Amino acid sequence: MPRADTLRAMGALRAAVLFDVDGTLIDARGAGRRALARAASVAFAVPERAAGEALAAIDFRGATDRGITLALATALGRRPGERFPELLEAYVRFLEEEMRAAERRLLPGVGALLAQLEARRQISVGLLTGNFRRAARIKLAPFGLDHLADRPGGFGEDGLDRRDIARAAVRRIGALGIPPRRVLVVGDTPRDVRAARAAGARAVAVASGWTPRDELEGCGAEIVLTDLSEPHSLLGLVDGMNSQS
Repeated sequence: MPRADTLRAMGALRAAVLFDVDGTLIDARGAGRRALARAASVAFAVPERAAGEALAAIDFRGATDRGITLALATALGRRPGERFPELLEAYVRFLEEEMRAAERRLLPGVGALLAQLEARRQISVGLLTGNFRRAARIKLAPFGLDHLADRPGGFGEDGLDRRDIARAAVRRIGALGIPPRRVLVVGDTPRDVRAARAAGARAVAVASGWTPRDELEGCGAEIVLTDLSEPHSLLGLVDGMNSQS
């Protein structure tokens, strides 16, 4: 039985922390973008260079896989949803290849923070990401973190808009007996923060991705961190949620 289900049966879960993936937990060094360009070349029968140029015009910061693939299809003159199953299957296949080849890295402090959160047995730790669940699993597997994709959370399949993904995640966490006010979202873009707030959750922003810290300072996060290597204030927020009645 999964850990969250076990703790739920015990009535022990008190709070949840949900992480974005790219720019928050890992830097995949462009593996996803390269894999999607290759996938579009196969699915849409266009030159890979044309697909890459179309992707270069899309802002990936806080975007969702659904939104990115829709924008890509439109830029390449395809109808929304056209050949989507073929595109997704090719993307997943190429993403595995690109992640093996990429000089990917775990971002500062991530391993230690996750260990500290997992040691807090009343906390559910999972993901709130625009990545499709399969893509999130592939991206995290090289770091031994792919189990996070199997926990209650939110993924790219849940909506075109990140706010819809956050609402879906909060509903799943709610099924564990955790109300939105005890759900903390950690992400590296204003979209992460806005999505959390739209779902009634709390938010911490971390400037380890591609959004400048001063931009994050004004987006409504309760805490803004340079990276996750000094997580004392974040852990204090989690412990405070854990003690709420």
